[in-house]
Amino acid sequence: MSLDALLHRREPTAFELFTQDPLRFLARKAYESTSKQPELAASSANEVPVRVVCISDTHSQHAKLGTLPDGDILIHAGDLTHSGTPEELRDALQWLASQPHTHKIFIAGNHDRALSDDDARATLLDAFPALVYLQQSATTIAVRERTFRIYGSPLTPAHGSWAFQYPRASPVQAQWDSIPPDTDILITHGPPVHHVDKGSGCAALLSAVWKVRPRLHICGHIHAARGVESLTWTKAQAAYERILARTGGWWDLLVVFFGGVFGRTSAKESTILVNAASLGGFRDEQVRGAIVIDL
Repeated sequence: MSLDALLHRREPTAFELFTQDPLRFLARKAYESTSKQPELAASSANEVPVRVVCISDTHSQHAKLGTLPDGDILIHAGDLTHSGTPEELRDALQWLASQPHTHKIFIAGNHDRALSDDDARATLLDAFPALVYLQQSATTIAVRERTFRIYGSPLTPAHGSWAFQYPRASPVQAQWDSIPPDTDILITHGPPVHHVDKGSGCAALLSAVWKVRPRLHICGHIHAARGVESLTWTKAQAAYERILARTGGWWDLLVVFFGGVFGRTSAKESTILVNAASLGGFRDEQVRGAIVIDL
């Protein structure tokens, strides 16, 4: 296929997608149409939501984002740079540190090679004490007398010779079981499988998130899958995931549909999943703003 054909290829029609795989097509439609946003948890009239500003995959194009939205916590889910040189990272971290948000937290992505070198990482982090860097580690912050436990990991399934990768066939190396069970905000560079991932997410990460069920999960990595989804941890969600994994059948489709129609999930029982990839398009020519979540 020529480059021109790649650049101007059309998306498959709904009919084409249906004929390719009727069960998965209908499962996606049922899940999208019947998934309910979680009901808001009751709160006092005086409680001000904690605002989390989410960005990811800026790839040295951070200056093009313009002014970021106001918020209490700014989180960057990795791939701050294009090539991962110390110079690129210094420029990106200087920009991140200059933001007015009280708490600024980031992880690396597979492009951020210098952060995988102990000496280079130490030098960079020493230069920006206002930033919190997480690498398979956790931190706790307080915002207006509310406490948030945050865990971050840069690891993604191997693709090419980039940094912070593990073999997809051996996800135990990612140590997803090390995510603390009381995590409120989870930051991973890559998404879990079947959700904001375009089919490229990690199954082991999804299994771990089923156990932890954080209030908010922020990721990126798959630029074309940018978006926000509510994970409800219900039988309907499990049935949907089985269909996409090709281990489910037509009975699961009924579970997805009726579970979405009649199921109820509160905000306290669900997870807001955000793929905050800032760049998009075939050549990453699209620059997209931050995604804001109120907790």
